Amino acid sequence: MDVIPDISPGFIGASFLASFVACFFSSLAGGGAGLILLPILLLLGLPFVNALACHKLAVGFIGLGSGYRYTKAGLIDWKIFWWTGLAGVPFVIFGTRFAGRLSGETMRPILGVVILVMVMAAFLRRTDHLAHQPRQMSPQLWLVASLMLIPMAFYSGWITAGAGIFTTYLYLLFFRYDQLHATAMTLSANGIFWNMVGAVSHVFLGHTVWALAPGLVGGALLGSYCGASLGIRKGNKFLRIIFLVSASITGLLLLR
Repeated sequence: MDVIPDISPGFIGASFLASFVACFFSSLAGGGAGLILLPILLLLGLPFVNALACHKLAVGFIGLGSGYRYTKAGLIDWKIFWWTGLAGVPFVIFGTRFAGRLSGETMRPILGVVILVMVMAAFLRRTDHLAHQPRQMSPQLWLVASLMLIPMAFYSGWITAGAGIFTTYLYLLFFRYDQLHATAMTLSANGIFWNMVGAVSHVFLGHTVWALAPGLVGGALLGSYCGASLGIRKGNKFLRIIFLVSASITGLLLLR
């Protein structure tokens, strides 16, 4: 059985800083906190399951910090927000349960290729996602969007890595949002609903290291708020670059 190291004030401070940095960049890129926070928690000596639980606890609060800032700026479409959260949660739970039975390792390279293809297509169309022109949604379009959301929510619970990239693309390509609105919706809806499901699951399983919770949650709230504020100030072109770079790195890491 893996042993949790002693939680010193320095350990708590390091977890706060790691959470702040991860959630700051995630709020700009529409996801990717796991590429920063989880490896750092492992390097600090936490066993994998406890590191994953602490990571989920932190990213569960990204939606609160960034969502508050995006709400103040009027960037949240509440109908889409509630649809994303409530329609996706059952499939996030199903994906989480499925993860305990079947490893997602064989799927990672395929998903990495899919992400890189999407990045290349977006890069070649240089003017994409700079204008906010949301489409009028009919019942038929809502049905199509819901069918597209199901595998994204399942993936978020099963493999997790890069889940925000897929929902951001859904907002960009299907709902015809600009990069700023798409990022705001992904961080808010996914963060509050989907990530919280994972965090609560680990709490009930007893994996969460509560001594680290104040630093992780504080770093997540402050980092995501500051990241969202910078994204709002810099605008679509800046966010588009951050998103494409983050998606490229995620795709390459999934190929490993």
